[in-house]
Amino acid sequence: MTTTQGSTAIDLVAPVSGRAVPLSAVADPAFSSGALGPGIAVIPDDGAVVAPVSGTVVVAMPHAYGLMTDAGVEVLVHIGLDTVRLEGEHFVPRVEQGDRVAAGTLLATVDMDAVAGAGYDTTTIVVVTGWKSARDVVVLPADAVASGDVLVTVVV
Repeated sequence: MTTTQGSTAIDLVAPVSGRAVPLSAVADPAFSSGALGPGIAVIPDDGAVVAPVSGTVVVAMPHAYGLMTDAGVEVLVHIGLDTVRLEGEHFVPRVEQGDRVAAGTLLATVDMDAVAGAGYDTTTIVVVTGWKSARDVVVLPADAVASGDVLVTVVV
């Protein structure tokens, strides 16, 4: 996080290693249309899912995590598409609601091969759900990414 001339820039990092793709490429209209907010998706190479930003865990489900930064930025990490239907199978949560996390803290481990084998898309999505209060949300161009690489900058 950096502060300049009355604004604060908060970097969101890749929650997984893999190939970053624009939200418009996600096969779920709630995400691809931007209805849930701006962001980016990563087609994961592995199942270690980390916090994209420091803050408090406000939602903790096996397949999705909501984080609130100290600056009031709301971020959603959604692991896979329609994976709520798996009812937690193949997901091992590593945090709980109310936990404080730093960017890069392990949120969950996921058996991505098993999720894909069950017929689900493993694309992992990061969106800024509280984006209307931000001055700007900049989604950086990326292709191959490592967990922890900056993908999005939110200016508040």
